[in-house]
Amino acid sequence: MQTLLITGAAGIVGTALRPLLRQHYALRLFDRSVISELAANETAVQGDLTCTADILQAVQGVDAVLHLACAHGTDIRFETTLKPNYDATLQLLEAAERSGVKRFIFASSHHVLGQYRTDAAPVFDDLPVAPDSYYALSKVFGEACCATFAQRSAMALCVIRIGNADPQVSDARRLRLWVSARDLAQLVSIGIEHPTLHHEVFYGVSDSPQALFSNHRAKAMGYRPQDNAKDFVAARFLDYDAMCAHTSGRDFVGGAYAVSPLASCLERP
Repeated sequence: MQTLLITGAAGIVGTALRPLLRQHYALRLFDRSVISELAANETAVQGDLTCTADILQAVQGVDAVLHLACAHGTDIRFETTLKPNYDATLQLLEAAERSGVKRFIFASSHHVLGQYRTDAAPVFDDLPVAPDSYYALSKVFGEACCATFAQRSAMALCVIRIGNADPQVSDARRLRLWVSARDLAQLVSIGIEHPTLHHEVFYGVSDSPQALFSNHRAKAMGYRPQDNAKDFVAARFLDYDAMCAHTSGRDFVGGAYAVSPLASCLERP
């Protein structure tokens, strides 16, 4: 059984993925928070990705890395992202490469395309990036780092631009890019196991009505979504007309991130 390091394992996505991934991999769970309830093939490492020593220790002896950890938010300041999103991602990639890690899966986000209007194209898979926030900008950087290491190391790298990974679908925009935990786990497994994967960009989305992403690259490598967003709508689901046009960002791929003002880089707090 291969050992998979999951950073940010105590977060919403990591917590949802653990029961599915531990059926196939031994999990090393890395987070700043204490993770106390562990299955038989899980171990927990408490640490901080802004600490180089913690990164070097975390990657020792693992076969693959799933990098989920990051700082995010609609109102996040650029300088707040520097150490956890830029520095940590680059250091984690270098540490993984030095330690002989074979596969690296980077959790990116649909927000790297978030500034597009949802009516701008039939699907958005292959459009140039249009990040909607400083969080999204850091994901673009992470994707670029993956491209660099794919060409300069023996690691195979997979970027997954995750849609909305909440347990249920809360509104009409999210309906078009939602992903279930088991479909996301399938994409992670393809990133770890596909024999010809070298450097790929997938979309973390299930099937959905009027999907924003076709996910043709993932499907070419065997991805077959098991779930459809329409079957997971929340009891208080908001249709398009019920969403506030000014605050929800209903007309943008990135939703509220695309309509929230960027914190000034000229005015330091």
